[in-house]
Amino acid sequence: MKLNHTLVALLSVAALLPASASAAELTVKVEGVTAPTGTMFVALFTEDGWAGHEAYQGAKQAVEDAAPTIVFGDLEPGRYGVKLFHDVDGDGELALGEYGIPVEPYGFSNDAPVSFGPPSFDSAAFDVTADGAIQTITLR
Repeated sequence: MKLNHTLVALLSVAALLPASASAAELTVKVEGVTAPTGTMFVALFTEDGWAGHEAYQGAKQAVEDAAPTIVFGDLEPGRYGVKLFHDVDGDGELALGEYGIPVEPYGFSNDAPVSFGPPSFDSAAFDVTADGAIQTITLR
């Protein structure tokens, strides 16, 4: 009988504790690297930050092979979008040519199409579940 009261008390206390947030992982695989030099800059966005370029998380990684992989950890499950570019010349910025068109390779999640500017969040958005997600992005 005492064991039942103890069990009920523990379950009651457990019900009052906040549920632990599940942390997910996103793996971003980049294809189409033509020169294994420079740095890959990758930005992860929620819908609120997409248009204003306010990244939820960011990463940069030296490009040492033709298929770099970047991992974002400890993510809340939800809807995200990725913007990335390959800084071939190493100046830390996306080089732009005439009319503001990028001259260094770049890409978006879902390989979202580009037409007179970056794609909408809806075109690039994908879901990260508690089990995680993988996005493969081909450089343009």
